Amino acid sequence: MAKVPGVFCLEADWFGLVRPMSMKPVLDLLHGSDAKIPYVLRDVATRAEIEFYLRRSFQARYEAFDLMWFAIHSRPGELLPGDMRVPLERISIDALEDLLAGKCAGRILHFSGCRFLRLPRARIDRFLRRTRALCISGFTEEVPWLEATIFESYWITLLHYETRTRAGVRDAVRLMRREQGPLCRKFGFTMRVRP
Repeated sequence: MAKVPGVFCLEADWFGLVRPMSMKPVLDLLHGSDAKIPYVLRDVATRAEIEFYLRRSFQARYEAFDLMWFAIHSRPGELLPGDMRVPLERISIDALEDLLAGKCAGRILHFSGCRFLRLPRARIDRFLRRTRALCISGFTEEVPWLEATIFESYWITLLHYETRTRAGVRDAVRLMRREQGPLCRKFGFTMRVRP
């Protein structure tokens, strides 16, 4: 029996202890829906934890969890887990590319953090080529958490129903642009399929 494609989500603290927010209710919704999308969710507060769980995500038992969702604060080309004031905890796109080089064939990488993909197209394409990821998506603008999360859940659902091929992902991209065009533009939502 074929495995149902799932989501492997790494989530950092969004707004501190006073306003705890989580992707878990969204992932529960996707799993409890007719799509029945399985998921793995891990809380990460440090660079070391992100690296640890990324290494584990490539184990055979997680093979079906081929959509990697990085629910982590960011700025252009840099993930900011935990204490954003600590430079050693930040993960640049260069470091992430080195960590994932050659390992993401057939996988989709989605970044929830604001402005992570505010980068030149050539830089994004290099990341896709080196990691061999099928597709990368994320925002180039500052986005409101709730609205962006609802928007992302729709994107994840579209991807779920498509094949893990360039043609399948391109179909999902076309649907997203057609059905959510105004929000794609407002949020600076970028979807790039590996060239």
